[in-house]
Amino acid sequence: MTTKMTTEPNTHRIARECMGTFFLFQLQDPLSQVEAERMVDSAMEILDWADKKFSLYKTDSEISKLNRGDLGWGDASVEQIEVRELCEAWQSRTSGFFDARSGADYDPSGVVKVWAAARAASFLEANGIRSFTLNAGGDVYLSTELKRGMLTRVGLSAPRSIRAADAGANFVLELADTGFCAVATSGSAERGEHIWATSDVERFRQVSVIGSDYLAADVWATALIAGGSKALEKFRAQCQEENLVAVVTTADGSLITTSGFVDLLATI
Repeated sequence: MTTKMTTEPNTHRIARECMGTFFLFQLQDPLSQVEAERMVDSAMEILDWADKKFSLYKTDSEISKLNRGDLGWGDASVEQIEVRELCEAWQSRTSGFFDARSGADYDPSGVVKVWAAARAASFLEANGIRSFTLNAGGDVYLSTELKRGMLTRVGLSAPRSIRAADAGANFVLELADTGFCAVATSGSAERGEHIWATSDVERFRQVSVIGSDYLAADVWATALIAGGSKALEKFRAQCQEENLVAVVTTADGSLITTSGFVDLLATI
C-alpha cells in the first residue's frame, strides 16, 4: 500500500469509506472545514455511484446483472461500455498481463476504483479545488497545481502489513516539479495473493508504479504483480514513452528499479 507521509498544517484531511476501502482527501485550498466536507461529499457521490454500478458483491449492480445474463450488453450503460473498452485496451497494451477475464466472470474491478477516483478528482478540479491529494485505498493522485510541500511527498510502504511491528516506508518520493502525479502500489502484504497470475513467472512481492496518468500507474502495478518478470520486460520496453517508473520487490526481498526512479527520491 502507498502511504502519504504528511502532517501538513492548514490541510483538511477527510476520510470516507467505499468499495471496501478508504479514500483520503487532503485539501489545501482556502476553504472552511464545512466547505471542504461538502466538496468531498460531492466527490464521494461519484465513487458511491460507481460502486453501485460495478460491484460484483452487489447482486443488483449492473455488472452483476450482465454477468448473470439478466441484462444484455446491448442494453448496458455508456459508462459500463467505457470501462469494458478500457479493460480490453489495457489487456492489449500489457500483452495480456492485465486481464479482466482471468476468472469465470468478467471482473473490471482492476480498473474501476482508480477510474472512478480519477473522475472524483476531476470533479474537484472542475469546481475550483486546485491543491489536493486523493489516496484511493493506497493509490495516490496529486493535483497538478499542488505546491511543493509535505503533500508532494509520497511514502512507499515496506512490503509487509501496516499492522506489522516493523511496518514502515522503504522510500519517500518527492513528486513536485517532476511531471508525475500518481503512485500506485500492488502486492500481497495486506490482502494476500488476491491478483491472478500465470504459474510460469517469477512472482513479485510488491510493485509501485509512478506515472503522469493515474489509471496507467494503477493498471501497470497490477499487471506487474500478475505477470512478474515477463511483464517487467514489457513494461521496460514502453515505460519511457508512457512516462512511467517502477520499483519492484522480488520474492527474495531484492529491489529492481527502472530508469528515473532514483531521481524521484526525496532528500530527508
